[in-house]
Amino acid sequence: MKIIAEDVSSNENIAVDVSDENLERLRSLAQDKVSDAKLQSYIDNLDMSADAKVLISSILETIVKAGDLIIRVGKRVVEIVLMIVAKFPNATFGLIIGLLVGALIAAIPLLGTILGAFMMPITAIFGLAKGYVEDLKDQALHRKIAEAVAMFQPLNGETNVAN
Repeated sequence: MKIIAEDVSSNENIAVDVSDENLERLRSLAQDKVSDAKLQSYIDNLDMSADAKVLISSILETIVKAGDLIIRVGKRVVEIVLMIVAKFPNATFGLIIGLLVGALIAAIPLLGTILGAFMMPITAIFGLAKGYVEDLKDQALHRKIAEAVAMFQPLNGETNVAN
């Protein structure tokens, strides 16, 4: 089957052949998991500039047509990125800091051109790993708090105090 992808900014079409067995996988991608209104509301409530929100919203418009299927690839990408940011905030922040440090190293005259290609991935991976470790610690703390709260579940929200 022939898949036709359309670039939103240039309205250019790209055609690719896909086997029938992969078509079933594409059908699952075509089903919406999050409503457009809920996703747009989440994007609107992000703490970032309006320009960045418009950029993210424009990514949502990217589609791929596979025969009679319309797959909203941009929406899937934004859903995955937002899920990762929500689930692993420290890892995301560590990755961004690592990329910034790598970019600063690459900006050093003469030495940056030599070290930049090697240091950018190293600092990005280090920041990601450090943030992921912090996320794991936070998840362990959340589990301990949930266990402590579950211990008092038989009280069912009611407390009796002796007079």
